Amino acid sequence: MDSWREPNSVPDPAVGDEDRGIYETVFCEMEDAVFLIDVEGDAEEPVFRFRRTNASHQRLTGISLEEIRGKTPRELLGDEQGAAVEANYRRCVERRETIEYAESLALPGGRREWETRLSPVVEDGSVTRVVGVARDITEQKARERTVQRIKDRLELAVEGAQIGVWDWDMTTDEVEFNDQWAEMLGHSLDEIEPHLDAWERRVHPEDLEAVEDALSAHMAGETEYYEAEHRMRTASGGWKWIRDVGKVVERDADGEPVRGVGIHLDIDDRKRRERELERTRTLIEQTQESASIGWWEVDLVDESLTWSDEVYHIHEVPTDESVDVADGIAFYHPDDRDVIEDAFDRLVADGESYDLELRIVTAADRVRWVRTIADPRFDDAGNVVGALGLFQDITERKEYEMALESTREELRQIIDLVPDLVFVKNREGEYLLANEATARAYGKTPAEIEGKSEAEIIPDRDDSEEFRQDDLAVIESGEPKEIPEETLTTATGETRILQTVKIPYKISETDEDAVLGYARDVTELKEYERTLEEQRDSLKLLNQVVRHDIRNQLMVVESYTELLEELLSDDRSRTYAQTVKGAARQAIDITETAKDVTDVLLRVDADRSPMSLRTELTGQIESVQSDQDRVAISVDGSIPDVTVLADDLLEAVFRNLLTNAVVHNDKEVAEVSVAAGVSEGTVRVSIADNGPGIADDHKEQIFQEGEKGLESGGTGVGLYLVKTLVDKYGGDVWVEDNEPTGCVFVVELPVAE
Repeated sequence: MDSWREPNSVPDPAVGDEDRGIYETVFCEMEDAVFLIDVEGDAEEPVFRFRRTNASHQRLTGISLEEIRGKTPRELLGDEQGAAVEANYRRCVERRETIEYAESLALPGGRREWETRLSPVVEDGSVTRVVGVARDITEQKARERTVQRIKDRLELAVEGAQIGVWDWDMTTDEVEFNDQWAEMLGHSLDEIEPHLDAWERRVHPEDLEAVEDALSAHMAGETEYYEAEHRMRTASGGWKWIRDVGKVVERDADGEPVRGVGIHLDIDDRKRRERELERTRTLIEQTQESASIGWWEVDLVDESLTWSDEVYHIHEVPTDESVDVADGIAFYHPDDRDVIEDAFDRLVADGESYDLELRIVTAADRVRWVRTIADPRFDDAGNVVGALGLFQDITERKEYEMALESTREELRQIIDLVPDLVFVKNREGEYLLANEATARAYGKTPAEIEGKSEAEIIPDRDDSEEFRQDDLAVIESGEPKEIPEETLTTATGETRILQTVKIPYKISETDEDAVLGYARDVTELKEYERTLEEQRDSLKLLNQVVRHDIRNQLMVVESYTELLEELLSDDRSRTYAQTVKGAARQAIDITETAKDVTDVLLRVDADRSPMSLRTELTGQIESVQSDQDRVAISVDGSIPDVTVLADDLLEAVFRNLLTNAVVHNDKEVAEVSVAAGVSEGTVRVSIADNGPGIADDHKEQIFQEGEKGLESGGTGVGLYLVKTLVDKYGGDVWVEDNEPTGCVFVVELPVAE
């Protein structure tokens, strides 16, 4: 969040914390990269400088906020890329409308492709900023989608809020209270009788009727909330002013209320101040304790105006100068002068107090924000004869509020630009925040959704119930929840598929439980995946049928060639027959390799599991020895009894390497030596042969797809398959020279913990 805050700004927890918390949380947690560009210079030759980026932008680009802040695209990305980026920014500024485009950029974090959306921010008729939201589509282009989890849980807790909570069972009139409710009245919780009658006895008799009327009106459905201000008896026997706010949260099948919840707020100090203001006829010198607060008094009888020294200082007027009522009003900013004149006229005519925040222009021609408070003074006949008031310089606070409001508007604009559904709901299912994408799904605007309950907004009742259960589960458990797939029926009746992440959240000041959600529409992706799965199944079936038929025919060739070999009398003819038989056998091996390659290509995100290296390697050694006539395989030492993270295709790695050592061997007997050892969390398997070896300039190429060895009649996919599988298992494979002749294939795999 700090990256979003202006330098040297001081947060004011009394101003806008809730909205700022929601917006900044959503901004920081957004999966898409968000950035803010300052537009400087004139309209003909604007200069663009990066101002802000969110955490996703920094992570995806590999560029920190410190590295990007204040730089132009050319300074950051170079002339060629920077010029292309600036051209899009310029197009957005010239059109003064949101634009969308795709781009590919070479960044410190690697080359990435983006779908970018730019929106201009217009102030006083000029574009001063550009807001960008960029979605990383690099992995999408490779048909691999990764769900970005929201990693940071927002924790906004209000310590010492001292909010009393009550929960009323209207069927039994039993009421549960929390500790703060009891402590507010000077009691411990066990001293409070949990019943409505006991609560009513604590309410001041003069206030009880108004409280009951407000409560009855709400229970009858006439008001959205029950609200009342009343006095309650404390443990010491005195009275304390309470603000009571509640709501019926459950009704029976007939619509009768059965449960209500609410809060008590201690407003005794505020009420006391109000009574003091009503009684106050004069201001004492206590106001002089603050250099920014002063008092003033108007006497309408002699038409005089008296200022304290602090008021003179705020207006930057010498304290020895005299001022009258007209002079005092003349100091107000021209745009605010009508407001103060109307307020003062109502005070004189109707005895109406005022409390305003307005601008003045000081004697030094500086604009300041002030808070001016006035109470009328009456004579014995009830006529207004003057006014007494306070005057406070609030310039710093107002400037901070305006900066905060500007930031809040920028954050809101960014959230509304996000194409995914972003929302915040409280425990009752009421929307506290809904972005444009959420509103569009329900055929409404954000303003029509915010403040409404989920049941009022969501068109499909089943959707509402399902979403509600997920929300409550997150709130109750205090743990985030990821919903890989859920359906939403839109306002048009269309069913959409969403991938949703929800995290627990607490509203500041009220300490209210809520849930923050981020949902991505993956309907088209799911349809594509289903189509791809159908094509994959069809291809797999075709491959199985073709391999089955080919192997059957090759076995026929091999069998009849063996019969033919027995009938041939001369050596030359027998050699030809043996060649045919060998080719048939090799072709059968090729179909086995084709099966392995097909399994690799058609397998999507197969989970790895612990596999015994000794079992897989020993099994393939025995298999190759039994299948090949001219091979002698020896094992140097023992094969370690370790497990590696792999799958059932691990056997294909060793089978291809062992077979390769025999097939490509020019000796009468292929001598193959196998060795294995464990070191520093990895196991290394070496397969050495006495064949012709591999030239240095060919060692890297043999693992490429379709690459064949010298004098090879094979397909060239065996070693490519080995390399593909070993990479998938997180290992490495390479070839070295053997002494005195031949080569050594080395496979290195991480040992499973």
